[in-house]
Amino acid sequence: MPDLQTFSFRRRTVLKSLVAAGALACLSLSGGPNALAQELTNIKFSVDYRLYGANAPFWYAQDSGLFRAAGINAVVDGSSGSGDAINKVASGAYDAAYADIGTLAEFWARNPKVAPKVVMVILDRSPQSVVSLKKANITSLKDLVGRKLGTGQADATSRMLPGVLKINGIPMDKISVIPVEQRLRDAMLLRGDVDAVSGFDATILFNLTTQKVRTQDTNIIYYADNGFDLYGNGLVVSRALIESNPELVKRMSTAVAKAWIATIKNPQATIDALVKRDPVTDGPLELQRLQWILDKHVVTPATRANGIGYMDKQKMEAGLKLLAEGFGMAAVPTVADLYDDRFLPSAADRAIPAK
Repeated sequence: MPDLQTFSFRRRTVLKSLVAAGALACLSLSGGPNALAQELTNIKFSVDYRLYGANAPFWYAQDSGLFRAAGINAVVDGSSGSGDAINKVASGAYDAAYADIGTLAEFWARNPKVAPKVVMVILDRSPQSVVSLKKANITSLKDLVGRKLGTGQADATSRMLPGVLKINGIPMDKISVIPVEQRLRDAMLLRGDVDAVSGFDATILFNLTTQKVRTQDTNIIYYADNGFDLYGNGLVVSRALIESNPELVKRMSTAVAKAWIATIKNPQATIDALVKRDPVTDGPLELQRLQWILDKHVVTPATRANGIGYMDKQKMEAGLKLLAEGFGMAAVPTVADLYDDRFLPSAADRAIPAK
């Protein structure tokens, strides 16, 4: 039978082990040793539409613990479109958004003093497009003349439409534009109420897929192929947060980059996180939608060479000039007006994985 001294020693050893185990558990739950040294900051994110496959990596960043490891507790909410998301950030209601850069430029032209800034590009190629059924025989923007076009009310594609038409010499009043809530838009195309619809390709195409319309039975006209080759969506942050806590913004952008890189490696895990948040989500459909976005607009020759978030400033300047021309802006925004390059994550955190 052990003596009292031996018993006390063993008791102290067990207590130390329990304390150590508790500390390790806290580390695991909070995302790493750095999380113990910093309190979590609540951040409100708005994505560019409802939370679905095309923007799911932002929810994955929260669900997987990537935000938590960066000292962030994120609320990730949907919106009615990029215009709505940008307004939320500019008003101070939200801290950051995933939104279209062209829509941000148009917002800047009207509100230069409060316009948020892009801190990292996500979509290297814009998914803005006009989609129609092949039977309508609409293969170019000029084919829209005299036809009915269903658009969203606050999404990026509808806001950019006047500029794209002007660049291509097509009078806006020669097209019957019908703005509707996005959830109704694609149903109108199927019913024949409109001849074509505008929006993000992955949104429209996979909405049509649920109604047994194959991608090969549609025609897709991209804005990027018709003179408007500007970057697509990016991480947009309020000026207030950039000025008050730049170090937090850097950690945020790094967590977002890691979430997208993790998604490229394993898109199923990102969709699993989305389904866990909303069990009625059609997981297989949203996986197809996400993979389309990754293959068409995120992983490109430019991002394979330079990493996600890479910005070619000449491409950006040229796109902004065309945008200003299309909207008749009094001044062309500069890259510096819209983009703050101080928060781009390290090359290692942004590197596209090899095939």
